[in-house]
Amino acid sequence: MRKFTIVGGGITGLTAAFYAERYLPEDVTITLLEATDRLGGKIDTYETGEFAVERGPDSYVFRKTAMTELIEDVGLGDELVRNGVGQAYVLHHDGLHPIPKQTVMGIPLDVNAFRETTLLSEEEHEDLKQMLLSPPDVKAPDSDVSLGLYLRERVGDPIVDRLIEPLLSGIYAGDIDQMSAMSTFPQFIEGEKKYGNLYEGMRHLRPEQRVAEVGAKKVGQFASLKRGLKSLTDRLAERLERTEIVLNCSVEQVSEREDGYRLFTNRGDIDTDHLVLTVPPRLIRQFLPKVDSDFLADMKPHATATCSLVFKEADIELPFVGTGFVTSQEADVTITACTFIDQKWPHAVPEGYHVLRVFLGRPGADDIVEASDEEIIETALHDLRGLMRIHREPIQTVVSRLRDGLPPYAVFHADRVKALRAEMSRVYPGVILAGIAYDGIGMPDCVKSIREQVKALREKN
Repeated sequence: MRKFTIVGGGITGLTAAFYAERYLPEDVTITLLEATDRLGGKIDTYETGEFAVERGPDSYVFRKTAMTELIEDVGLGDELVRNGVGQAYVLHHDGLHPIPKQTVMGIPLDVNAFRETTLLSEEEHEDLKQMLLSPPDVKAPDSDVSLGLYLRERVGDPIVDRLIEPLLSGIYAGDIDQMSAMSTFPQFIEGEKKYGNLYEGMRHLRPEQRVAEVGAKKVGQFASLKRGLKSLTDRLAERLERTEIVLNCSVEQVSEREDGYRLFTNRGDIDTDHLVLTVPPRLIRQFLPKVDSDFLADMKPHATATCSLVFKEADIELPFVGTGFVTSQEADVTITACTFIDQKWPHAVPEGYHVLRVFLGRPGADDIVEASDEEIIETALHDLRGLMRIHREPIQTVVSRLRDGLPPYAVFHADRVKALRAEMSRVYPGVILAGIAYDGIGMPDCVKSIREQVKALREKN
């Protein structure tokens, strides 16, 4: 191996280059190609004055250590910050309801967790309590199942539709009833198998497994960087010593050679021995026509948009003190969630201001993403006015769109990824697939996957 080429300059591509420099021999030539004029991909922090507004992801789950290890490896460990904790809400058709404490992703850790919530009627609460104490006669699945079906059988439709679905869909931007349980929340099934039922399994989860537990810890379970996540991608690029970075270089076609591959780009042809592709599945189908096109075709990403609104503190009256809310599908609004940035990430907002980051776009209902900036802003403000008093317009707005966003992790996703990679090693040896389409949508998942694949490549060669 003499040439190692990476296509895509997002967090996965930059991480691939960083660890390639660490693990691959000194005589290997490393090249990173990026189709746009900037590095970072989905990560982009808009900075103005004392504000730091994320256009893409705003944090990662701290318990997933691969991201923290990368941050420390590039010398940004002292920049780490944890999220502020506070009450979160869910917007139902009849208004905002506090998310009950002692729950993990809406699943109770205590049978009385929902006693005081307004999300359930007294009768529904008693039904849920009975299901938890006397679990239905269902067996923990041995193979993958729909996450929605799995949860509905164990805690019932009301709490799934009103709380669990808004929370989980907010993370995966997908349809919970089509989503893979094994690829998204395998700890649910693992806990059930070990302790006999979902309720006991959740109660015995180790603290580091309790993603988004409400009211359980004073330390936030998510992490970011003081100057925004863009500071990580910037630092990664700065730390690359052996990598040639080529911006505005789009790959149009990939062909096989006797000892590797030839990339046809708008900047000329490039030959390589090994190739890392961090591009969306639709481009994999274009570049590598001999692989499982049905699976890649099924991985159509959901388009989403965000609208960050900066207000002077006196110009808006927030409906509660807390970190924000998610919306159920029964709520008569277009927005899917809203984060109160100044309360969740106080380091990013100076005193005297409120910053609201509003999310829009659901699977099958994402037309709003293609609307103009003005329409997106007005849609966000219209929905927010039904929940809070806005006395003056925001002093600044930042609209972002993610068209090649989160792919659907459908049932049997992990099995199909495994089969895809086995086929790749046979028909396209020396090509690595990495990114959010395969091993997890979180940044730590992407970092861990490509780090392990680069290390494995070193051991093979």
